[in-house]
Amino acid sequence: MKEDNVYKIAFLVSISCILQIAESLIPHPIPGLRLGLANVITLIALVTIGWKSAIEVTFFRTILSSLIMGTFLSPTFILSFSGGIVSALVIALLYRLSRLHRRYHLSIVGISIIGAISHNVTQIYVAYFILVKHPGIFVLFPWLCIGAVFTGWITGILAGKVCQRLKETQKNEIINKTQTDFSNFMTKDYVSKNSFLHRLPAELKIAFIFVLSIAVLISNNFWLYLGLFLALIIVTLISRISVIFLFSKIRKYASLLLISFLFPIFLNHGNNILFRLFYINITVEGIKIGLIFAMRIILLVTSSSLLLRTTPSEDLTKGLTKILSPLLPFGVSNKRMASIFSLSWIAVPLFWEIARNNIHKINWKKAKNIRNLMPLLSDFIVTLYLDTESISKSWEENYILLAKRESELD
Repeated sequence: MKEDNVYKIAFLVSISCILQIAESLIPHPIPGLRLGLANVITLIALVTIGWKSAIEVTFFRTILSSLIMGTFLSPTFILSFSGGIVSALVIALLYRLSRLHRRYHLSIVGISIIGAISHNVTQIYVAYFILVKHPGIFVLFPWLCIGAVFTGWITGILAGKVCQRLKETQKNEIINKTQTDFSNFMTKDYVSKNSFLHRLPAELKIAFIFVLSIAVLISNNFWLYLGLFLALIIVTLISRISVIFLFSKIRKYASLLLISFLFPIFLNHGNNILFRLFYINITVEGIKIGLIFAMRIILLVTSSSLLLRTTPSEDLTKGLTKILSPLLPFGVSNKRMASIFSLSWIAVPLFWEIARNNIHKINWKKAKNIRNLMPLLSDFIVTLYLDTESISKSWEENYILLAKRESELD
């Protein structure tokens, strides 16, 4: 893959992160169902750069956005990462088949719809096998599939319009390199201290959370969960971290915790009936399973929050790069991954400012319905995409310096 694609992919990752973060602030009526504006960038990368780049954009976007929002290695991250990767692989395969023979041709809209369906199907199965091990969760299955058709259709049309505009539009303006204070845009979770947890290497902490997550996901022992939670609280106190911070993080998952707790209670068939609520038997078994599901999510949220509270963002990036180094024999460049991580991380606040300025310029009064909104959104994304080309030129020197520093460290 060409070296200049490192810039392009990193900046597309930044743009998709911004879209994902902005969309996460919008309430959604059905759990797990979102429009998926970030997937528009994946589709654009698929058409303009190639299928490998589209997968890279999805891979880095899910990790980087979770680091910024403070959800890394949390249940939200697990669902987002699994759904995003499977969806990216599906649309990459469909796009390749479409280009091989007319018989297998699919429009970008068709590819987007199938990708959205695969994304939601993956998420609900991952949620079933890992988080909420109860068949009651499949009550959401038809709604998620119907919603995926609708959201996939919208993102597909939007991506198609953007790709068409990119063919027609030539932008001559070069955005001057600006110095942006990006510290205000990054996650506020990290607090600098000198505790033993702060001093531990980032890769060791990430590996520990992976092991803890696997242990939690394969065990159904409530007392083990409670013991692990108390151990994490003790580590929190020893590390001089506010327990209130942890509970504030857990509170953000209130809706997911409630669903995880109530599904087994109302849909579990047990023998020890406590009482009847209308026509539903509330059983001891259902309450136990509900508590286990809720404790599983609380443990994942607590451990990931501790990681982000005690590890600087730069160390997280380096730690992830070291952990992914075993992929080197498979042709995955360690330096390339580090460069994309670093560049995309630094570029997020810059593109956030650009996006905010462009939003203020849009005449939203024209967006009376979806039909009128689509051209406005496509123009907005086209502008951001073209900015990646102009900004990458001004960042070339910084990238060269970064590469030199990495080679000196090696």
